[in-house]
Amino acid sequence: MGVGTYCFDVDAFAQDEFSVTAFLEDCRTRSPMETIHQDLKEFQTTLENQLVAIINKDYTEFLQLSSRLKGVDEAVASVRSPLHAILKRVDQVQHVVLKLQQKILGQVQHEQELRKAEQDLELSIQISEKILLLEQLLDIAVFDSEDEGDARVSSRHNQPEQDDEDDDDDGFDNFEEVSRSLKERNAAETCAALERATQLLLQLDLEFLEGVEIPTVQREEKRLAVIEDTLLRRLETEFATEIFPDTFYNRDHSINASTLSYLLRSYVLLQKTHVPEEMIARLLVHPFADENITRGKIDGRVRGSCEGLQSVYEEILEFVSNKFKHILSLSVCQGETKSAVDILGNAVWKPLFEILSTKHAVIFKTADADRFHTNYTISMGFLTAMEQFCGSEAMKLRFRTHESVIEFKEKWNMDVYFQLRYNQLSAAVDQSFGGKRDESIPDLSHEPVMLFPNTRALWEALSSCWADRVFLDPLLPDFMKLCLQLLVHYVSIWKAPIQEAAEQVGHSVKSSALSTHLACLAVEDDILCAGNDFRVLQKKIVKELFPVMAERLGSFADDGAEFVSELYNETLESLSELESICWSAAAFVVAEECKKVLPALRTVKGQYQMTNKSAPTAPSTYVFNIIRPLDDFLERWGCHFAGDRKDEFLRSILDSVCELYYSLSSELLKSAQELEESLKSRKMQRNLMSASDGLSDTEKMRLQLRLDLEELQRLVQKQGFALETCPAFALLHQSLT
Repeated sequence: MGVGTYCFDVDAFAQDEFSVTAFLEDCRTRSPMETIHQDLKEFQTTLENQLVAIINKDYTEFLQLSSRLKGVDEAVASVRSPLHAILKRVDQVQHVVLKLQQKILGQVQHEQELRKAEQDLELSIQISEKILLLEQLLDIAVFDSEDEGDARVSSRHNQPEQDDEDDDDDGFDNFEEVSRSLKERNAAETCAALERATQLLLQLDLEFLEGVEIPTVQREEKRLAVIEDTLLRRLETEFATEIFPDTFYNRDHSINASTLSYLLRSYVLLQKTHVPEEMIARLLVHPFADENITRGKIDGRVRGSCEGLQSVYEEILEFVSNKFKHILSLSVCQGETKSAVDILGNAVWKPLFEILSTKHAVIFKTADADRFHTNYTISMGFLTAMEQFCGSEAMKLRFRTHESVIEFKEKWNMDVYFQLRYNQLSAAVDQSFGGKRDESIPDLSHEPVMLFPNTRALWEALSSCWADRVFLDPLLPDFMKLCLQLLVHYVSIWKAPIQEAAEQVGHSVKSSALSTHLACLAVEDDILCAGNDFRVLQKKIVKELFPVMAERLGSFADDGAEFVSELYNETLESLSELESICWSAAAFVVAEECKKVLPALRTVKGQYQMTNKSAPTAPSTYVFNIIRPLDDFLERWGCHFAGDRKDEFLRSILDSVCELYYSLSSELLKSAQELEESLKSRKMQRNLMSASDGLSDTEKMRLQLRLDLEELQRLVQKQGFALETCPAFALLHQSLT
């Protein structure tokens, strides 16, 4: 069906959002209402016919199926009867099985109850036996037999007296020794029994948790509480007696470490390690500290000087060694934190630190830097000595990380101490720039020394930073930075005046006086002295200071020497640049002094021009004076020049000398040659020419100049330098050949 048969689309009725109003409006746009009405009736009739056809078809199929199923009911009924019988029998069997199952479950439950009762009974018996054993170990008398127990105790105390009466007096001489050994044996046995009791008590605690619902076990809780209280009291009593016996001869008492180990292990098992630690601190450490750690002993001869601090620490170490050395070596003291007694940290160090920090805080004061350094060094040495009592790495780690040890290290105000040293060292360097050097310059050939007070002050400051009397390990980065700052400050103060002085020298100022804003840089010799100081300072820093820094760095850097070298490389390069400026100025001054002699070359012209003097065979006397300023300089400052450095310095001087030598000699020879040619011309005009009888005057002058140059070359060779390496020398030599 489509739009062609009806005036509407029949598929529109199958849409989910079908609207009658919209449908009619759509149809009315194309057809009148009569046509729409007629088409709708026809479409309705068509649908009814289709529905009847479908019903007829289904009914036919139903009749055919009914005919085929005829007799099925009888067949089903014949099959259903045996099945009902089988189901009934199965139900009966299930009912019987269910009854048997319930009976078995009941028997199993009864068996479990019996087994539970048996286990509870066994647990009760086990607990009762252990309680009895604990009461025996702790000498706790049962209430019903209290009198009998007293009688047993009484008889136990009376028995040794009877034995003593029966014994003869043969062993009276060693009575004290025998008595002491008996006491030690009894104490060891008692402490071992207490450790055994502690182990049993822990087992009982676990068993009580298992039998918390058992009435017989619940009735034993009071006895368990009495046992626990008695055990703690006995442990405390035995521990106090062992470390601090209440006897007349307690001065000679030495703590038996093996006996004490039983008690310490007991406290570890009970997780009450604070008890023995507090007892040792209260009974032994505090009395010793009150008696020996006094203000008078710490001060020594002068109040507030802390000169006696070392002796006080030595007394403490001796006390710890005598009293606790063997105890600290016990395994129960060297284990991990949770399974060990921290006697060294909690019982010894903690109370000592509290007394030092509260009653004797003067040792931590930073008013005097030297005293602070001494106190800190001695105290850290004392802390290291205390650490030597640790017999295992775990014990060392526990001691180092102990809160009172960390607090003791933090008690020292390193920032204030460093500020004091910073002010002291930087002030010394700044004040030294106001002083001038000594007028006389010492002999530097054997051992170069620093000539300016500021350089000596800087070196002393740099050395002091790493000296044992100043340096402290926690301030390693600060002192490293301070040294760098002092060196940079020194270079910055010298830089501008040195450059200004070198510029004045380079402008050939006739006066040797210099005009700079640095008072110590007043004359040309000061530039040379500054170059000397820069050179000596660099060598000392690299050879003497760097190894000390690298050693101080230790494990903080993989390669301490390389680290220090890289850190100071830039500053040392700046210092080297200042040195180069000084020596460049020195080279200019020396070259100018050497060139002052060169005008003596003009005397050669006077010797040979129109004098008929024979050809020269020896150098002139002035040649030695040319390099005399250079010899004088090297004699005084030559210790700073060697190898390539020396060659470069000499080349810068001699090349300039050779240039002037070439200029003067060329001018002299040119003038002589012109005069000689003029004379020849006049003779030719007058026909006075005669046969040549030898060298001309110009050739004699050239020969003399060549001899002088060779002598100069020989003198320079004595200084270990080849003059022919100078570029100007080759040109000069060629002009004289």
